[in-house]
Amino acid sequence: MRFILAVLSLSLACLPAARAEDPYTVTGVAIDATADNALQAQTAAMRQGQLAAARRLVERLTLAEDRAGTGLELAAHLSESGEMVSGLGLDDAIIAEMIAGLEISNEQRSATRYLAELDVTFDPRAVGRVMAAYGVPYVESQSRPLLILPVHEGEGGFSLWDANPWRAAFTDQDFSHALTPIMVPQRPGSSVPVPISARQALQLDEMALRDTAAMFGLNRIAVLRAGERDGIRRFGGYLVSIEADGEFVVDTWGPQTVYGGWRDAASSFVTDREDDWKRRSIVRDFETTSLRVTVLYGGLAEWRRLQAALSRASLVEGAQLDAMSRDGARMTVDYRGQFDQLVSELAERGATLEEHPGLGWVVLSQQ
Repeated sequence: MRFILAVLSLSLACLPAARAEDPYTVTGVAIDATADNALQAQTAAMRQGQLAAARRLVERLTLAEDRAGTGLELAAHLSESGEMVSGLGLDDAIIAEMIAGLEISNEQRSATRYLAELDVTFDPRAVGRVMAAYGVPYVESQSRPLLILPVHEGEGGFSLWDANPWRAAFTDQDFSHALTPIMVPQRPGSSVPVPISARQALQLDEMALRDTAAMFGLNRIAVLRAGERDGIRRFGGYLVSIEADGEFVVDTWGPQTVYGGWRDAASSFVTDREDDWKRRSIVRDFETTSLRVTVLYGGLAEWRRLQAALSRASLVEGAQLDAMSRDGARMTVDYRGQFDQLVSELAERGATLEEHPGLGWVVLSQQ
């Protein structure tokens, strides 16, 4: 059970709201079924959509190697009885238990056919029970959003803000519920200068990138250059991180050949980022470790932010307040997984966990 002690008027009720874009929501599931009558068609389509949504959720939260040989394996495979199954051995009743809500849009129906799109929200606790039953480890939370600067190389040169199909490939899809949420900056009005140009992005202009990151309140940017030559589409670029100590870190990405259209390439990039986050964040050690920490803050608002970072971290089982003063608090934090995983998740939530002489382990806001 997760909890954090309330002190004076500080309670969980007054913490900022959790992200609406959580990884347990699957959007845009197309359903289409035909049957003898309208009701049967709708029933079949809804069953089809819920299964498809559950499949996408399992794929999002887990790694293929962890699913292999379990009822959550997605690829077609032989069962223990030697029977070929199409994957995801969850029956309708289990999937229904996992679902917390459905939203239907774009309905079309006839006497024998039903079409629509579903947004499906799953209950994290029910999902956790299913994962535990099959012994499949999974990631429980999103990373911090990643700002994408998609630069397209066309006949007229490089484009970032205008006439850019590579940019459209990201903006036309909903990646807000991905494990690594994607943000593409909107084009300012014609009377307002753009925060960064295509050339500045490709040249890794540090000042322009820092200003752009600060403008959107993020510390990670992907500069992705894409183009087509001799009928072959490729993309690659740089992953830029601005660390808590201000260090400017750049990693290269690609180049990668695109199989399909630009939308497929954008989805592929997001999937690769998700896999990276899963490999860093999935907990395989379920023993709980206790850690004494000092939380440093400069006021009530900062204390609430740090309190929220600790209480909402998926690895934190409990956070007990031991003492509190005007500018600091002593806490005992019980967490699962490896210590570096805890450090990484807190960093994703805007908090730094580091060792200080005289104070021991300290939690403070990222600079």
